[in-house]
Amino acid sequence: MNIIFLDTEATGLDDARMIQLAYKNRGDTGIFVEYYKPPVPIEFEAMGVHHITQKMVDDKLPFSETQTSKDLPLLLEESILVAHNAPFDIGVLKSEGVKTQKYICTYKVAYSMYELPNYKMQSLRYRWGIEIADAVAHDAKGDVLVLEEVFDYMIKDYCKIHSISEDEAVQKFIDISMNPLLLRTLTFGKAQGKTFEEIWRTDFSYLQWLGTLGDKDEDFKFTVNYYLNKKQGSEEVKQPDSSLPF
Repeated sequence: MNIIFLDTEATGLDDARMIQLAYKNRGDTGIFVEYYKPPVPIEFEAMGVHHITQKMVDDKLPFSETQTSKDLPLLLEESILVAHNAPFDIGVLKSEGVKTQKYICTYKVAYSMYELPNYKMQSLRYRWGIEIADAVAHDAKGDVLVLEEVFDYMIKDYCKIHSISEDEAVQKFIDISMNPLLLRTLTFGKAQGKTFEEIWRTDFSYLQWLGTLGDKDEDFKFTVNYYLNKKQGSEEVKQPDSSLPF
């Protein structure tokens, strides 16, 4: 399948609507970039990240009135979408009526492959020596340029280490992306900084309490349930490909 590198900029984090879209086919030199007038105001916090103001998009068409709103769903039907923190971009596309089929989340893949201080795309860019003169951070076009290089770095690394073809590696990346991650470390609360393995071994009652938190994402819930089940006598709990360490 064709691989599409895609990034969106949006009105905010909650109920986000799209104000900028950029995408490119793998290997192409050209990048599609378009701005939209959203149906809701752009949050000031979002402006502080991507620097797109309401004035900059007031004269643009709403996404629903563009040719892109017709072309993009057809393109994604026969393509693998690649994005960093893909669930966010997929959610933005969904809010505009665009469904995603198969996808690769480079954040999840990087988390699965490497133990690093953080997995922000720009951090990965500089860690791996990716130099792109025109790549401005938090601009959809610039992020797509970096995204392609980050993906290429990881796919080559994965193929080399596992001695598999690129097609096989792409399928592994899809499996990783479309399954929940097994998290390594808790990032909040009294056990912040401790591994879930350590919490499982030393404070099972706290682990049980973590399991009552209903507002967490699927990766957190999956991780807590994994260790709760492990404590209950299942030392060898089957993990998805997304949790296989490098």
